[in-house]
Amino acid sequence: MKKNERLDRLIIEGKIEEAIKTIQFIGDTKDGSYMNTLIMHLKSTENNKLRNDIALALSDLGDRIAVEPLIEVLVHPKTKGSRGTLLYALENLDYRSHIETITGFIGEDTLEASMQSLLLLENIVDCLSDLEKERCRNIIKPKLKSNNEMLEEALELLK
Repeated sequence: MKKNERLDRLIIEGKIEEAIKTIQFIGDTKDGSYMNTLIMHLKSTENNKLRNDIALALSDLGDRIAVEPLIEVLVHPKTKGSRGTLLYALENLDYRSHIETITGFIGEDTLEASMQSLLLLENIVDCLSDLEKERCRNIIKPKLKSNNEMLEEALELLK
């Protein structure tokens, strides 16, 4: 049995803890041969713990191919309330083209997701064009009514 098939079987059979150990090993060893299998299960799983561990392994692999699937899962309604780790996983990847989507989570969802979004913005704010900064400001400004300090901090970063 191929190693990708073994991981598939573990997940399909509901052997989540064993699958997670394998996924963590994949991240530790940076075995890129699992990329497609990890992405497939990232998108399809309803298990938050499994999804988070897959996201972290994808982050460890560091391949730009993982950015789009992570963003796709991040914005999906099924991840509401459990987006912090997905956002954290983007930190090692080139997420700049999605900064507006990420900025949208500042002051939204959970405190963890909001803080991680702010951190991601802070990490690349100096690389953003004036237009990108303006777009991010326009995402934040309507939310200021909520009197959230993170929103004000984000606006300050974008000046």
